[in-house]
Amino acid sequence: MEYIKSFFEDEIYYFELDDQQIAYRQIVVTDRDSRVSIAPDFMLAETEVEYEPDEKIGVVEFEIAWESAISKYRKQWDYYKQQYLPGDSVTGVLRMFYPQGCVIQLDEHTYAIADRAMLPEEIDGLPLGIGIVIAGKVSGYDEQNLWVQLDQCTVDHV
Repeated sequence: MEYIKSFFEDEIYYFELDDQQIAYRQIVVTDRDSRVSIAPDFMLAETEVEYEPDEKIGVVEFEIAWESAISKYRKQWDYYKQQYLPGDSVTGVLRMFYPQGCVIQLDEHTYAIADRAMLPEEIDGLPLGIGIVIAGKVSGYDEQNLWVQLDQCTVDHV
């Protein structure tokens, strides 16, 4: 992964990018607040991120900025994740596709991530899409992105 810090007008953008310049995590910092690529903001570049060589930063600088930006969500995350224990069967609504997988909303405050490869490409001749109900088993937690991790996923209903 590569880490970028870019300035645009009165905002600072931080990106975690793969080798194809696809953003996996993103932070936008203003003088008033920060927004991130996870709930509740879901701010993530949808195209390749172009940058100048002097905008590269180290992983430590990115992680410090990331932890600072998500710290306001950590207490809520610690509470809500306890509603979804490893081995629990859950259902949720597919809300978006991220490079990490399918983002599934389990309740008003809690999101899960599932491997896209676990789910069918098509359902009744239509591509897998937003709004479909997914069932799965809790396998753990992604503490970096504040997501419940799911496996053994299936389409529950369309």
